[in-house]
Amino acid sequence: MAVGVLAAAPEFTRQVYDSITERMFGHSPMRADEAPQGLILHSAGQGEQGFYVYDVWESREDFERFMEERLGPAMAEVMGGPPPEGGAPQFFPIDVLVTQG
Repeated sequence: MAVGVLAAAPEFTRQVYDSITERMFGHSPMRADEAPQGLILHSAGQGEQGFYVYDVWESREDFERFMEERLGPAMAEVMGGPPPEGGAPQFFPIDVLVTQG
């Protein structure tokens, strides 16, 4: 089942997002041909809670694998540790997903 993943925190800025993305891909933003296995949709932007990332993944396991292998280590390097309090990913089951393509 597809899952939505939201991460946002006041300490999470566009500069932090760009730095983490550059650690993983050598540049920011990530290109479509570099999307990790299982990623359906990636979005990021400024929100009320700081800079946010909202993704849709084929499964929670796909996201967790990406977090363990690439995102987590890049975040630890840039931010000095795990996500700030309140910035841990939130998961949302997706019952209906319509894409145009």
